[in-house]
Amino acid sequence: MQLTKHHFRLVVIILFLLGTVYFLWLVHNSLYPFFIALVLAYLLNPYVCYLEDKGLSRGWAITLVYIILFGIIILGGARLMPIFVRDLESFAKELPHILGKGEELFYQIQSHYQNSVLPYSIRASIDDFFLLLQQEGQSFAGNLADGLVGLITHFIGLAITPILAFYLLHDWRNIKEEIILLIPGRWRHEFILALKDIDKVLSGVIRGQITVAIIVGVLVSTGLYFLNVPFALLIGITAGLLDVIPYFGAFIGAAPAVMLALLESPLLALKVGILFLIIHQLEGSIICPKILGENVGLHPLTVIFFLFAGGELFGVTGMLLGVPVAAAGKVLLKHGIKLLL
Repeated sequence: MQLTKHHFRLVVIILFLLGTVYFLWLVHNSLYPFFIALVLAYLLNPYVCYLEDKGLSRGWAITLVYIILFGIIILGGARLMPIFVRDLESFAKELPHILGKGEELFYQIQSHYQNSVLPYSIRASIDDFFLLLQQEGQSFAGNLADGLVGLITHFIGLAITPILAFYLLHDWRNIKEEIILLIPGRWRHEFILALKDIDKVLSGVIRGQITVAIIVGVLVSTGLYFLNVPFALLIGITAGLLDVIPYFGAFIGAAPAVMLALLESPLLALKVGILFLIIHQLEGSIICPKILGENVGLHPLTVIFFLFAGGELFGVTGMLLGVPVAAAGKVLLKHGIKLLL
């Protein structure tokens, strides 16, 4: 009889969780301010707790962290925003010319191998490869542009995220305690351990990867500026954002810079390629080990699978969220098995 009650309770909890996930999926388009606010609150909470431990009240600690954060954003934006906007406007004006030069370069390369002694089957395969590369590039550029437009169109939602994050930070402990109280008593200890493990994993993935992406963006922008590559800041920001994607982000971020440099000269493209190779080596051997520390506990094949699965389901957003969700899911699965056994 006790086993039957246990199974019934387990089924009810699973159905409740599935129903909650389904409801959130139905209204997911309106949840992005809350999601961003949750991420912002999670990122800022350690600094708030540090100031609170130093004797400040939680409200004043949050206020001080906000002043520092927005002070950095305003000061940095005042210097970088005009350059970014100028690069963006120049890129929009130059885009038809860049596409024209790209097509011209493509036809030159095509004419060289079409007139070579290569077998027809190999030439056809190269044609298919270039066509696929062009289609994928256009698709990725379109998704990236849609994402930027989406950020602009959702400006009102983004504007209220700091307010939502403030309330989340202020009531962080109360929210956590309320969630823990919802868990059956004999599961609470394991649930708290799972939360700690998830926090450890996400701390490395989210906080660490954002820090690494900022450093990579600064290095790329600086290097391209000294190499006189056009739109250095725009490319650097893009490379930093894409660097959040494990394994592939660095190569995807390098592609636009190398292509733009190739339109100027093969020598400049070689220099840009070497620059990205050096930055990638620095990232892999020095920056990531120092900042990220231990890995997320996922095999590289698992990471690549969730990257592709996330990209297939939700595009670039899915690629960004695939690994953190998989890492957290692994922790929950491990502790869930302990509870059931």
